[in-house]
Amino acid sequence: MNRTQDDLEMLRRNIDALDDRILDLLMERCAVADRIAAAKRGGPILRPGREAMILRRLVARWQGRLPKRTIVRIWRELLSSVVGAQGPFSLAVWMPERGAGYIEVARNQYGAYTPATTHQSASQVVREVTSGNATVGVLPLPRWEDENPWWTQILSNAAETPHIVARLPITGPGPLGIEALVIARMPPESTDDDRSVIAVETGRDISRSAFTEALTAAGLPPRAVWDSRPAGDDARYHLVEVRGFVDPQDHRLSALRGATDAGGISNALLLGAYAAPLSAEALTG
Repeated sequence: MNRTQDDLEMLRRNIDALDDRILDLLMERCAVADRIAAAKRGGPILRPGREAMILRRLVARWQGRLPKRTIVRIWRELLSSVVGAQGPFSLAVWMPERGAGYIEVARNQYGAYTPATTHQSASQVVREVTSGNATVGVLPLPRWEDENPWWTQILSNAAETPHIVARLPITGPGPLGIEALVIARMPPESTDDDRSVIAVETGRDISRSAFTEALTAAGLPPRAVWDSRPAGDDARYHLVEVRGFVDPQDHRLSALRGATDAGGISNALLLGAYAAPLSAEALTG
């Protein structure tokens, strides 16, 4: 065996030793996760905010040649497998037609082996999560052209009503430009960079400028207005995305509800919040 072959054999032994160390660390991590699950004693197994912060930290730390998106994909599989080991965990995914891409987005976030069902109706996805048949639902971003928008089904403070808890992909829109929202029967979690989604009820004829002014005055300037729907003969619901984390008891919601004179607003309901996806700069820097 010549010198080159000797060097290759030594490097391969190094790789084998590193693989063993990685495997040992994975087993150690899973053991710690089991201890956390035992300490929670029936608490929520899904922690979308905590998971987002883990990924942000790892992406900022990574300096190797692997693309940062690959690091995210590896850890998403790991995190989802750990969640699945702690209790029942399943997906309901909107898939209006074969090849729509939403099941792939869901798998990239929640793992290749997590049980999943697909549904042509977004309303059915909401019902699956509301009933407890699925842990999370993966749904399209609201669109003005939708005839039966799914978000109107979560306009409730009832305990079983799902909240928006994540936006996919965590690495931002992929080659197909598909984005989705995730709902689950749990309150949203705060991170260090969030977006919140609120539904605001107004009079039927409120102007866009008056609406924006009322939101801004309450400390909730809109980042985007996703949709608007009639809520009876004399009212409308507007679906609004705002920067930052809004708690259900946030004083700004109370201020908005009291803005009747300023803009014809009669109610405001938090539908959820999610960690902002990783930016292109974070993934390439």
